[in-house]
Parts: sequence; C-alpha cells; structure tokens
Amino acid sequence: MKLQNIIYPSSNNCQEAELYFRSENDISYDAKTKCLSMKRNEEIVFNTYFNSFSANKWFEYTVINNVYLKINVKGYFLVELLCIKRENGEAISTVMSKTLVDTKGKGQKIDLPFCTEERGGMFAFKITSLEGEGEFYEGGYYTNLGDVKIRNIKIGINICTFKREEFIYKNMKLLEKTFFVGEEKSMDDKLLVYIVDNGKSLEHAKIESEHVKVFPNKNTGGAGGFTRGMIEILREKEETKITHTLLMDDDVVIQPESIFRTYTLLTTIRKEYQEAFIGGAMLRMDEVWIQTESGALWNKGDLVSRKQGLDLRDVEACIYNEVEELCDYNAWWYCVMPIKVIRNDNLPLPIFIRGDDVDYGLRNMEHLILMNGICVWHEPFETKYSSSAYYYIFRNRLIDNAINNINYPKEKFLEDIRQWFQQELFTYRYKNAQLLLNAANDFLKGIEFLKNVDGEKLNTEIIKYGYQMKDANDLEMPVDLEKYRATTNQHEGKIHRFVRKLLLNGMFLTAYDDAIVPMVGPHILFFYRKKRVLNYDETSGKGFVTKKEFKEFTRLIIAYMKFYRLCIKEYDTVVKQYRKRKKELYSLENWKKWLKLT
Repeated sequence: MKLQNIIYPSSNNCQEAELYFRSENDISYDAKTKCLSMKRNEEIVFNTYFNSFSANKWFEYTVINNVYLKINVKGYFLVELLCIKRENGEAISTVMSKTLVDTKGKGQKIDLPFCTEERGGMFAFKITSLEGEGEFYEGGYYTNLGDVKIRNIKIGINICTFKREEFIYKNMKLLEKTFFVGEEKSMDDKLLVYIVDNGKSLEHAKIESEHVKVFPNKNTGGAGGFTRGMIEILREKEETKITHTLLMDDDVVIQPESIFRTYTLLTTIRKEYQEAFIGGAMLRMDEVWIQTESGALWNKGDLVSRKQGLDLRDVEACIYNEVEELCDYNAWWYCVMPIKVIRNDNLPLPIFIRGDDVDYGLRNMEHLILMNGICVWHEPFETKYSSSAYYYIFRNRLIDNAINNINYPKEKFLEDIRQWFQQELFTYRYKNAQLLLNAANDFLKGIEFLKNVDGEKLNTEIIKYGYQMKDANDLEMPVDLEKYRATTNQHEGKIHRFVRKLLLNGMFLTAYDDAIVPMVGPHILFFYRKKRVLNYDETSGKGFVTKKEFKEFTRLIIAYMKFYRLCIKEYDTVVKQYRKRKKELYSLENWKKWLKLT
C-alpha cells in the first residue's frame, strides 16, 4: 500500500525546489516527464518538507509496522536510507542502510526497506549517481499491511466561496486531473466535493460533475457557507457513505498530495485515534516556503499560531515542525473531521466570519494530527487588512469564550478592549474604534441579537462603514517612500515617551506634519502631532488616509464611557445567558432560519 508519493515542483502550486529535494549540484528537472537527471557523483537528498516521511507520527497514529521506499530509476546509484532526529535543537541525520543499485541502462523499480526498529523522527533518503547519466523518475513510501484491513474512507470536501471564481475553477481542475482522471484515479470514488456558493457567481457547467456539486447559498459568511455544506453532506451521508469532511477555504492554492496523504492516513489510523481531526498547515502564497501556522491555541482570544514563521526549506525547521504541541483547533483553510462529529444539534455558530472554526474545535476536537506535507498556500494575513475584522474578532472572542465556559472576566475584557480602543483612537483610526464599541455593545445585547440579526445586512453595513483600501494613486496623499522609511525608523527616549503619553499622544497640541505608516501594527509614536496619515501597504500598493479629528476623538471617548457603564451592569448576565442557551445557536432549526432553508 502506498502511503506517500515523492512529488516535484509544479507550476500548479509551488516551484520552490528545496521544499521537494536538495542538491549542491545543478540538477536538471524535466517537469513534463517528471525526471531528475544526474551526472556522475551528483547527489540528491529528499529530507524535505514534502518528501520526507513522518515516521514518528505514522507509527504512533496508524496500524502500519513497516515502511519501504519504492523508486523508479535508471543508472548506477548509491541509495542511502536516512533517519533524522532532533537533538539539542539540531537535525541529526543517521544512515540506516546503504544499497548499490545498477539498472544496466534500463528503467527499474527498486524496493528498499527501512529498519522498523527505528520509529522516531523523519525517514528520508539520498541518492548518488556513481557513473555517467543517472535518472530518477518517481518514488513513494509504502507499507505491507499483511492481514491488516484498512478502513473504508470517503471524504466530502466542503468549500465555502464568495466570488473567488478563479481559485475555484483552478482547484477543481487540479483535483479532477489528479484524482478523477489522473494517476490517483483509484480515489475517484473516495472523494466528493461540495461547493457552497455564497456569491452565486460560479458557472456551474464549468465544474459540476459526478464528483463536484454546487449549492447557491444566501451570503451568511464563512460560517454559513461551511454549515450549509455540512447540512448537505449530512442529508446525503446514507447514500454517499461519506465518513469525513475536509473543510477548505476558497482562496487557497492546494497541493493534491496533501489530500492523498490525508486519505491514506485515515485508512490506516488506529482505533484510539479515529475521532481525531487532521489539520493542514498554512504556508504563505508570496513566500511559499514560510509557514504561517500549523495548529493554534485559542488562549482566550489572544491567539497563538503554532510553528509560525518556519522556513520549511531548512531541514531543522522540518524536524521541529514534527514536534507536537497542545492545539485547541485548526483553522478551516484545511481541517478534516469525522462525519459523526457533525450532527443536527452540533453545527457551527452563526457568527458570519471569524471564530466559527475556533468554537467548533473547542467543542469537538479531542486530538489534532499535523504532519509535514499536509498544507495549503494562503494569502498572508497582513495583506488582507479589513476594518470589519475589528468588529468580528472582538465580538466573536466574547461569544466563543462564553459558550465554551472559558473564564474571561469583565475586568480582563475591559482591559483588552481599552488597549485595542486606545490603539485605534491614537492612530486616528476612529472608524475602527467605533467598530470595536459596536462589537462589544452587540455582544451585550445577548443571544437574541445573534439569533435574529440579518448577518448579510450587518456585514454590508460594517464593510461600508470601515476604511476602504484604495490604490495609492487614487488617494489624497501621495506615496513618498523616503518619508515612509523616515517615519518607521523613528525612535524615542524614556523622557519623550513619558511626555508623549502624558499629552495623550499630542491630541491637544498643534499638529504640524503628515506621515506615512505601515497599514498593519503601526506604532502610536508615528502619529504624534501629525495632521494626516497615509496608512500604506507596500505589498499591494494600497492604503487609506486618516486625519486628526478632535471632535471625533471626543465623541468616541464619551461613547466609550457609556459602553463601560453598560458593561459593568450587563456583562456577567449576558455571559451566563450564552452558556445556558448555547444549544439554540448551533441547532439545525436555527440554521434553517439563518439560511432560509425548508
């Protein structure tokens, strides 16, 4: 049984060679024939993110008890099987075996067993061409299961989309080529794709087939789209025999091999882990070798992204990535869960966007399995600035904590919102400050507000109210990169910091200049005694302009004081209400009302 394919750089998703193989030589790779050509004494090592074998996890979580490498080569080679472990923060590689392979000038498939006494770390291999031209065609990691029966697995891929047509068309074409008509065609009856079209903009004829279904849906955000997919999968589960669902964002670049490995992992998983979730890491779309997150800790809303910032071209990063840490959830850019978790009385929360995956993980995930090579590429968070995030992140933090009985007292809440509010206030982002207050006030309206609000209408209002990113050429302030560098390179001493804070960042002093600041996370210092500020994103070349407005500052301070008094009075009561009546929110009856389903 094949567990993993050896895969290569591809224009379909990622062409960074060091995620696939390493060589100190200029190795020739033919993408069409999938052939690596080697000259005498050249070597290639497959101790990489995509082509190593997570031995520690495969042996722990599955019933396999042996692994062997199967490769198709032509030439005279030395093949070394490797075991890589993490010791004192370093990746230590040990040669498990060496084998001379001579194919006598013909292509030949070779089987090489790994030592089963060693079950830790990562397995990998190195191949050295010893004579003339050598060619490496394909390979994979296999196991011999003997009398052990594999589980009958079928995955329903659940994708929620809103006007991301090109991503959907590309990904569906890639899935079809790989699994339904391609080399892994044996899986064509093991996958079904459910696409929930919140924007009602997809051309169904382009993608619908016996393997792909499209459901036009009321725009109820990601939460509503994914829930609609769950409902449709539940409706058909007796007919389709789906055992698991894979929730996947619409704006990702997929690696089909990740789905194949997920499937083989599920077919061989041990009984005690059959309720586990399988998570896919998020890699950056702009720097495809950088990992943004591999599992996450909720931490009452102060999120901790596990394994953030790893350069996965580095073998030490790959072996560190295998270290297991406590995770509360895996984001729904790629998250697999057993279908039995999804019930009519256990659906996600109707919170439109942001936090539905958190809550569902907190409620249902007992164990999360993460593994090198299971991932998607996604646009980095910092390039997706949105004022609406201030509303949803803060409101849904309160809801998630309340429903899941997480101790988040009003004193902690008031301190958190004070810090956020103050940051937005003193950086002239008054609309964001107001959205924070709106979020907190809507939470304090209680569970009836969430049950009855028109999520689509509310979202439209939030987006319309917030800051609109525009091309820098269309803004009232010109981009001046020299001024941008000068602003971001500012430093201040302790005395200046003390005086600046005492004077409320110069709010009551005369402003005398303009500034250009980073859109994400600018320091309050950058705004000290400035009249106008261009909030600029270098990557997209877009931004928005904010101005010092004393009247708006005063209005917001008064609004904050009013909210503060309301919070002191109502917060504990509302938290108790959410905890007591939470089941009303994730019931099928409530979702039919939200989605306007019969």
